[in-house]
Amino acid sequence: MLYNVMNKIKEKAGAFLNLLKSSKNAVVFTGAGISTESGIPDYRSPGIGLWENMDQTVVSLNGFLDHPDRYYNFALKLHSVRSSAKPNYAHFMLSQFESEGLINGIITQNVDGLHYEAGSVNVYELHGSLRQVICLDCGLVQPINGVMERVGRGENPPLCENCNGVLKPNAVFFGENLPSIPWEKALQLTNSSDLFISIGSSLRVSPANTLPNVVIRNKARLIIINLMNTPYDSKASLVIRQKIAEFAKIVLDLHS
Repeated sequence: MLYNVMNKIKEKAGAFLNLLKSSKNAVVFTGAGISTESGIPDYRSPGIGLWENMDQTVVSLNGFLDHPDRYYNFALKLHSVRSSAKPNYAHFMLSQFESEGLINGIITQNVDGLHYEAGSVNVYELHGSLRQVICLDCGLVQPINGVMERVGRGENPPLCENCNGVLKPNAVFFGENLPSIPWEKALQLTNSSDLFISIGSSLRVSPANTLPNVVIRNKARLIIINLMNTPYDSKASLVIRQKIAEFAKIVLDLHS
């Protein structure tokens, strides 16, 4: 039984590599599922997703502006998990494929910075980054680690040392628009792609969930790697239901 399962996974990995190597303009889109094996919880998995276990107003712009201390109380509980997380095989696989010219770039909904840490260069963070904070008054951007240390010592909310303004994580909260440059680049990459690889995303979050429509309209190929169903599975050339880091290791072994 296990032998048959492994054979099927290897067949999928081989099909994945064949599609990738036959493309000329591959682009990758990643969601929270690529980082769960790095220890970062995702948002929408039934029963365990972050959004199922918290008041989402804490991470809305209006909620933050009204009560930034509530956000930092929440963030402090997760900061050690996020700050200690390291890239997994999937992040390293994408970094290697980018360096080999097999993919043109990565569009990500993730705010963990793990693609950069793995060595990827052309990364477009649609939702910003939780590795930084920005002052809402003067716009100063700085690393979040030192700020969270201040929160841990009781400074809540943390204030800008330059102007005394409130510091906000440099990530997109509910009620905020996506940063324009990453989104415009995402559209350009998707429009020019002949292969769009979606990894670890439910493909249900707007506006990023419209990118597969662009792929389908342009008659490009679509690969979906995700444990749960997505609305685009029936349109995909290949659907892979495996833990992503485990699958990536098999792909890298076949590719070597």
